[in-house]
Amino acid sequence: MAINPMQRKARNSFLIGFLVALVIMAVVVFILIYQIKSAKEAVQKLEELQKNVLVATEDLKSGQEVTFDDFTSTRIQTTVDASRIIDSDVFEWTNADGTVATKIDKDGNEIKKKMIMKIAVPAGTIVTRDMLVEQENQTTDTTRVQEYNMIVLPSQLVNGDYIDIRLSLPNGQDYVVLSKKLVLGTNETSIWLQLNEEEILTLSNAIVEAYTIVGSKLYAIQYVEPGLQAEIIPTYTVSGEVLALINSDPNIKEEARNNLWSRYVAENRTNYFESALAENKENQGSLVSAGNSSEVEIIKSARQEFVESLEGQEDKVGYSR
Repeated sequence: MAINPMQRKARNSFLIGFLVALVIMAVVVFILIYQIKSAKEAVQKLEELQKNVLVATEDLKSGQEVTFDDFTSTRIQTTVDASRIIDSDVFEWTNADGTVATKIDKDGNEIKKKMIMKIAVPAGTIVTRDMLVEQENQTTDTTRVQEYNMIVLPSQLVNGDYIDIRLSLPNGQDYVVLSKKLVLGTNETSIWLQLNEEEILTLSNAIVEAYTIVGSKLYAIQYVEPGLQAEIIPTYTVSGEVLALINSDPNIKEEARNNLWSRYVAENRTNYFESALAENKENQGSLVSAGNSSEVEIIKSARQEFVESLEGQEDKVGYSR
């Protein structure tokens, strides 16, 4: 049966329209599939960015001692490399075989492992491995908290700062007595430090000589970035009498005694210390002493004003166990 030209035209138009619709549908399906695939890949990438991290619960400063309690664990999206992410295991003691250990003090309380912040971070910041360093100075049986009020303190010293204690002599020599000590507490005139037996004897010797040698000054100086700055090697040498006491003290480790003896021999205290102590102490260094006294009074006045401005901020000044 012959097809009417009008019918043929209508059929061809229908077929063309149908084919066009199929092409459009295919394109739409392809686009939808691509979008779904892209969405899945985006979700996968976001899931890969999801990591369990430790963030600071409060502002932490450089050099601050921290434990696991100073952080909170949370899951967030971050581009920080997984190798830099820390977990609670950083704050765990481990045995030689890698198993977790527990340390107990004499009172039966668990000793928490402490780390030191290399840099200051605000609360809510992700803390990574390169921001922390393990605390090197572990508490020993001879460690005690000592209070000192004869050391000239920086005017803006606060709790948690790290200091060197130095002895300045009237001839211009300046010795490091103790290096990188944490200030447990401080007020207008006093500081509280955690020292071992050898450090206590060394500082006591320096205090006596600071009083004896006219024009000398025993003072503290702050670290700028204690988390990044290593402690320096002490250069002060104790007297022969104190060295003999240290050598006979069973509470002081052999390594410490050997280091002090080596320093004593290398320094040769008779070059200055012994001669200074033997001379007329009333006249020696009188001009330097007058200058030091004026400087100390200015620092004391500035410190008093600074401490008064921090009244009520127990985390900054004062000491309580």
